[in-house]
Amino acid sequence: MADTVVILNAHAGTIQDRDPAEIRDIVERAFGERGHSAEVILAEGNLFLQEIERAARSGPPTVVVGGGDGSVGHAIRKLGEARADGAERTLGVLPLGTMNLFAKSLGMPAELEAALAALASAAPRRIDLASVNGRIFHTLAGLGYFAEVARGRAQYRGGGLPFGRFIAVARSSLRAFSRAGVLQLTLDTAGGRHEIEAYALLASNNRLSESGIDRPRLDEGLIEIHFAEGAEFASRMQAGLDLLAGRWRDNPEIQSLAVRRATITSHRPRLWLSVDGELARMPTPLVLESLPAALSVLVPAG
Repeated sequence: MADTVVILNAHAGTIQDRDPAEIRDIVERAFGERGHSAEVILAEGNLFLQEIERAARSGPPTVVVGGGDGSVGHAIRKLGEARADGAERTLGVLPLGTMNLFAKSLGMPAELEAALAALASAAPRRIDLASVNGRIFHTLAGLGYFAEVARGRAQYRGGGLPFGRFIAVARSSLRAFSRAGVLQLTLDTAGGRHEIEAYALLASNNRLSESGIDRPRLDEGLIEIHFAEGAEFASRMQAGLDLLAGRWRDNPEIQSLAVRRATITSHRPRLWLSVDGELARMPTPLVLESLPAALSVLVPAG
């Protein structure tokens, strides 16, 4: 039996931009040259998800998933279910999507060949996850503007154009600036209650860096909640520019709190969220929790 299974999403952006058969050969050769016995599976749609579920239940000790943040999120949830049943497996990630935020936080190179080399020298490490109403997320969960971005991406995604995923991100981001309304929320944490009016709220699994959306540490056992106030379009544009320039923490209309657990209450019975880039609708109140050391994952040396 192979010691590793590599499951590649045939619909991932990087694979769509290259020849799928070529990528499969590259992956097989890379693992074989490093002495690994690897089963490489290239699948799409429901079959891709089913292969992840099969590997989580009865696969080898290491499960490598090649895809974007949504694919990785699905794998993490299935591995969590298997762990609850007593089957512990280690996750490896090949960044083949658009944003690849989780892979970047692990220190994985963006290029396929470099990422494969990094996996060869990677070691298992336990890192934190987080959850919202019981749904696990590895990096980000967002309301308001961020949910509108996810909704726009779902509508624009692909489109049959080369590099269509990048067009989808740009279009959905611009569209979301005008569509996102102001949310009246009550945020309860161990530090007290906050009544806020925000057009965007973002929860990150552990704290974001001082200058972007990467995370210096993955084992703090914290959730950092960021909310952006200011209903004027100019304020929203400034917040976006500050984020791109790496100075968003200096923007007085963007507040941040680091907590272990939080409850978000709204007058709305359900809210749209972006959970690791995937659109979801959940009943309120929303309960955010940190899940320390919940995942074993391959982290490159250094």
